[in-house]
Amino acid sequence: MLNLNRILGRINRHQLAPLCRFVSDQLQETPTISLRQRTYLETKQRYKNHEHVVYSSYLEKQEEHMSYGLKRSLINKLKRDRKRQQKELQLGYGNSSTEIPKNWMDEYEYYSGPLKTAVGEDQEVENTLGTADPSVQASKVPCNGCGAHLHCNHHTRPGFIPLEIFNGRTTKELKTIVCQRCHFLKHYNIALDVEVTPETYVETISRIQDQYALAIVIVDLLDFPSSIWPDMQQVLGSKRPVFIVGNKVDLLPRDCNGYLDHIKLCLKEEIIKTGFDKMNIKYVSLISAKTGYGVEELVTQLQKIWAYKGDVYLVGCTNVGKSSLFNILLNSDYNRPEASELISRATTCPWPGTTLQMLKFPIYRPSEIRVYERLKRLKSEKFAKTEMEKLRLENARKNGIIEDAVPMGVIGRTFIRSEEDEVADPFAVGAGTSPITTLNERSKVYQQARWVYDTPGVLHPDQITNLLTAKELMELQPKQMISPRAYRLKPGMSLFVAGLARLDFLNSNSEELDWVQVFLFASFNLPTMVVKTEGAYQIYERYLNTPLMHVPMGDDKRISQWPGLQCHPEEFHIKGYILKPKINEVNCAADITLSSVGWVGVRVPVDIECTFKAWTPGAKGIYCRNPSLVPYAERLIGKKIRNSLAYNTSKPFIFKK
Repeated sequence: MLNLNRILGRINRHQLAPLCRFVSDQLQETPTISLRQRTYLETKQRYKNHEHVVYSSYLEKQEEHMSYGLKRSLINKLKRDRKRQQKELQLGYGNSSTEIPKNWMDEYEYYSGPLKTAVGEDQEVENTLGTADPSVQASKVPCNGCGAHLHCNHHTRPGFIPLEIFNGRTTKELKTIVCQRCHFLKHYNIALDVEVTPETYVETISRIQDQYALAIVIVDLLDFPSSIWPDMQQVLGSKRPVFIVGNKVDLLPRDCNGYLDHIKLCLKEEIIKTGFDKMNIKYVSLISAKTGYGVEELVTQLQKIWAYKGDVYLVGCTNVGKSSLFNILLNSDYNRPEASELISRATTCPWPGTTLQMLKFPIYRPSEIRVYERLKRLKSEKFAKTEMEKLRLENARKNGIIEDAVPMGVIGRTFIRSEEDEVADPFAVGAGTSPITTLNERSKVYQQARWVYDTPGVLHPDQITNLLTAKELMELQPKQMISPRAYRLKPGMSLFVAGLARLDFLNSNSEELDWVQVFLFASFNLPTMVVKTEGAYQIYERYLNTPLMHVPMGDDKRISQWPGLQCHPEEFHIKGYILKPKINEVNCAADITLSSVGWVGVRVPVDIECTFKAWTPGAKGIYCRNPSLVPYAERLIGKKIRNSLAYNTSKPFIFKK
């Protein structure tokens, strides 16, 4: 048996002496106790003052409770995160940068510096997009670029400019200002999301029913079906051809070699459940607007299937990456070469019957020679891309680097307008004069053109992002490929995901089943707690707005506005089954989605049925998704932590059939 003094000396050498303060007097007086018994007693002592709490990720990470192994793993994780950030800065992802400069407001004439907080004048408001104030009355002055009335009420509403610029401006001064969306489009070639009310959204989108056009429906793969607008097929038209594009595939873990095909299958099934006709779905694509993966193939399929038959509309809810895809297509072979430079000068058009403006660019007609030249370029790049992909995956397999396991792609240009193509003209504009930088839609070149439109976004009724502040939303968004967090839930236990969601394990039809394994797919910034269901309500009231729940956060006024958690009226009965009989491996039987927070995969033994109940604010976005999006999540976790209901986390990818 190991000597206790040697153990304590080793703990002191690793700066974990505070752990001794939590050892009971009885434990310190028992020098013959084993290391395993000691760990068990320390675990019981850890939750002594937290009634009904069985596990807390926040308490486990406190230094006084932390084992040497856990502390070492966290230090290694921080090192990997720093390397990832440095690599992103050096290499970047994709070809289209949508990073917002911090000093962009300096380009406005009437910007006089950041606002001061109420806490102190030396504390400046740190908000990249500027400050929004719903209490300030909107103006009646239209934006010079898009025509929307200028205001500072909400970031995603048409015509927004920050309070730092809007406040104190006269009508005459406002007439010289363009809104934030037009400014970013003009100076940075970035299209920001614009949001409208659900009523306006349905009214405006339905206006294309009589047009012969293609709709590209963009879905957030981290939040579906809650990012698919209800009855979208009826809104667009019962016979509308559609492309389904799932964005943010770079954030989904790789549980097997064919995981992308499985994700595509799950996406198509959920799309059909929401009312889309299978015959109208012409193509299903997985992309990453961040890494550029899948975009070249999407352009190829657009040219092959849709060609030049009609206009194309990008539709989807807010925060699905619709504008990011528009920005990428703007700089791809799908846009006319000469229009790429001119389109950022506020080329907009009004929705029929409304004052809302849309962004658009002309489609480059895929003639036979152009398709040939494009395929020739792709073929010449294929070998280099294939070899680079092999090196990346081999590096990921050997060194466990997450960035090398993420699906990536490069968006190239086949047709680039060069200065030599321009004919010398003695009457041309001189070098000292500003050239014409707007696209003339009345010219013969564009009279019969087909266009890609970036439609406004809308908040889905099942999304809870409108209930969160900007700071809380940052905690909600995963920064890299998600590693599942696994727990053992016994009947009568509940899993809290921050203060945003809760999952109850009620019972099962088997008396021999002691526990069931669940996998949480959500941002690591959201702490978790496993509690006894009988005390879950008291636990929520006690630890809301504390580090144990973290989100929501703020002062008493902020917490008083929080609606709390409401229970979904239906119970979910999940029965275990084998997805692939050839593999004969127990997989996740289904997912329970928790709105914008994430989802929980449930791994139930074969032919056993378990009953669950889920809670979110307003009971929004709760669905049972079958099959599970990541069925073999058990491959992506480590061993179970001793004396705990949690498992160690591992790398979010594996190379296995």
